[in-house]
Amino acid sequence: MKIGVNSLFLRPSQVGGAEFLLKGLLIGLSKIADVDLYIFINQEFVLWLQEINLDNSVNIVPIKILNNRFISEAFQLPLMARQYNLDGLINTNYFTPWKFLSKIPSTTIIHDLNYLHFPHLFSWYKKIWLKLAHKMTLSNADKTIAISDFVNQDIKKNYGFKHIPTVIHNPILWSRLQELSVPIVHEIFILSVANHYQHKNLATLVKAFAKMPNYLDKVKLILVGQLPDSLMGMRRDRCDDIRQLVKDLGLEDRVYITGYISDRELACYYHHAALFAFPSVFEGFGMPPVEAMGMGLPVLTTRCTAIPEVTMNMAEYVDNPMDISEWCDRLTEMLNNRDRYLPTESTIQKIRQAYEPVEIAKKYIDLFRILD
Repeated sequence: MKIGVNSLFLRPSQVGGAEFLLKGLLIGLSKIADVDLYIFINQEFVLWLQEINLDNSVNIVPIKILNNRFISEAFQLPLMARQYNLDGLINTNYFTPWKFLSKIPSTTIIHDLNYLHFPHLFSWYKKIWLKLAHKMTLSNADKTIAISDFVNQDIKKNYGFKHIPTVIHNPILWSRLQELSVPIVHEIFILSVANHYQHKNLATLVKAFAKMPNYLDKVKLILVGQLPDSLMGMRRDRCDDIRQLVKDLGLEDRVYITGYISDRELACYYHHAALFAFPSVFEGFGMPPVEAMGMGLPVLTTRCTAIPEVTMNMAEYVDNPMDISEWCDRLTEMLNNRDRYLPTESTIQKIRQAYEPVEIAKKYIDLFRILD
């Protein structure tokens, strides 16, 4: 079966979880014996593929972007995909090329509808475009993929299309978190992995950390994730200034803000953290708490949106995600009694198996077999 993957949205280190979904999906598809994989990618980012060590038999199709990626997706991609006589095309980020040009069965992934839930974080033209693109996908793609049941229900509630999305969770590439290339960390620290968007609620976590008891003053907080000046999709001027908050609270020697880091650096933090905190109030999926659980860390997060679903209700959850005192109390309790909150080996294996890339990739292939 000849399967194409539309990767033209990719801007390495700038598109958050969508990049890791793409990486996991490509690796999963490349390991399925009867799949002949074609990757359509911006010619400027072909080197990105070398970093994920795909099999040499994978077909890489560089595309020179015309003006912007949506023009290339709408007109160039369908014609190029047709040349390869594909059995299916996976569009990995919400936009579906014109079907009448390619005549190839297609699936398109919608990650979330956060522009409807946080309209103040988006420009007016971005909101109009997202609504139009989503509705075009729901009417144009043979199958729409929602990355969680939460997103599926959100789509049905807000768009009302008869076309019902198929839920396929994100793959998690566990192997990228195994290799260590930095020194072992000896300090006790709480880890959080989130881009500095406002809805990630990092300000609440930092304020809670500031209130923790004095006897825990040796504990550090490490915040991994893209900073506002490198974020895409939302208004950067509406992001919380976490660096300034840390300075205002006098926590410069206890809170470390790393920005975007390599997989190997992230692996080091996952291997050595005391616990993982994820205060987000909106996620279409939410990879970091899943990764943390799969790496054996105690996880404290929220019950918001897709988070309980993807963590299988097996993490620890705050009742009020905005309550600084509750976060402080729960973090303190989990640090004091860490062993009590460690995920069991069966939990770790259940999480890892559920999001294993090959198993997720097979679900996409099964869709095309149905459409054939």
